[in-house]
Amino acid sequence: MKLVLTTDRLVGEVLANPIYTEYGVMFLNKGNKLTRSAISKLKKMGIITVYIEDGNDEISLQEILPTPIKLDVIARLAEVFEEVKKKEQVNHNKVSEIVTDIMDNISLSENATMISNLAPKDETVKLILHSLDVTLLSLMVGVSKRYDERKLLNLGVAAILHDIGKLFVEGQNHVRKGKEILKRNPSIPVTTYMAVFYMYEREDKSGLFGATGDNVHEYAKILGICNDYIKDIKGENPMLPHVAIEKITTDAVNKYDKEIYKYFLQSVYCYPNGLQVKLNNGQEGVVVMQNKGSTARPILAVKSEKGYEFCNLVQPDNLTLFIEEVIME
Repeated sequence: MKLVLTTDRLVGEVLANPIYTEYGVMFLNKGNKLTRSAISKLKKMGIITVYIEDGNDEISLQEILPTPIKLDVIARLAEVFEEVKKKEQVNHNKVSEIVTDIMDNISLSENATMISNLAPKDETVKLILHSLDVTLLSLMVGVSKRYDERKLLNLGVAAILHDIGKLFVEGQNHVRKGKEILKRNPSIPVTTYMAVFYMYEREDKSGLFGATGDNVHEYAKILGICNDYIKDIKGENPMLPHVAIEKITTDAVNKYDKEIYKYFLQSVYCYPNGLQVKLNNGQEGVVVMQNKGSTARPILAVKSEKGYEFCNLVQPDNLTLFIEEVIME
C-alpha cells in the first residue's frame, strides 16, 4: 500500500484502510474502489491523504490509538464537553479515566502513526478530535522525557482539555476561560490548568502574554509545540509531516524550549510508512519501516531491476543517502 493525496486521479483505486464518520459509522471500507463522488466527499471532510493498495505487501498500518478505542474516547469526551457547556465545570474523575484508557492503549511503536480515518462534521467533535491528537503526541513526548505515570496523567488531562475554553470564547484568549473553568475543580493540579493558560507562550516572549520561558511550566511548552504541529498537519491548510517538522525546526531557534524540541523530534517521524520518496542518488522507493531514534532516516523499499530491495538509511553503507523529495501523486 502507499500513502497518496486525495485527488481525482484516485478514481478506481482500492482503499487500503476504512474511513469512519464521527459516530463510528463506516463511510468507506477497506477494499472499496474509490469513485469520483467518494473522493469529493473525502476532500470536503478534510481528509487530504489516504492509503491505497499498490501490490506492495511489505507495509502494514499500525495506529497510535486503535480506531475502536478512539471512537469510544470521542463519545465519552463529547459527554464531558457537553457537561462543561452546561455547568462550566470539569468532571476531573471522568477525564482522568479517559486519559488513563488512552495511556493503557497507546502504541509507542516507531511504526505506529496517526492515520486520518475519521471524518467529523460536528464542530465540537472536530475540537475533540484535535484535542485527542494533541494528547497522543504530548503523551509520546512525556514518555520520551521518562515521565512517571502521575506526570503523564496530569499532562494528558491538560492536553485533552487544552481547548475547553473554545466552547465559549474564540481566538487564543480561550486559554483564560479554560483556566477559569479548570481552576474551579480543586482536584485538578495547578500545573495542569496553568499548562492550558500558558500554552501559547514562547521562549522569545512572542507568546500571548509575553512570558519568558523561565516562567512557563514544561507541560505548557509540550502543549505548545504539539498543538502547533497538529494544527500544521491537520488544520485549514494541512502540511505533510516532514514540511511541518521543517517549519517547527525553523521556529525552534527562538520560539521553543530546546530540550522540549529535542524530545518532540524523538516522538515524531517525518516520513510515514507508505510514503513515496526520492533519494539524493535518484532512486525512488516507499517507506516501509521506521528506525527508532532516527526519525528522518527510515527503511525504504527501493525500486530495482528485481522489483524492490530494502534500503536502511541508518546502515553505515547508506549514510551518504538522504530523502531528497517526497512524491505525492
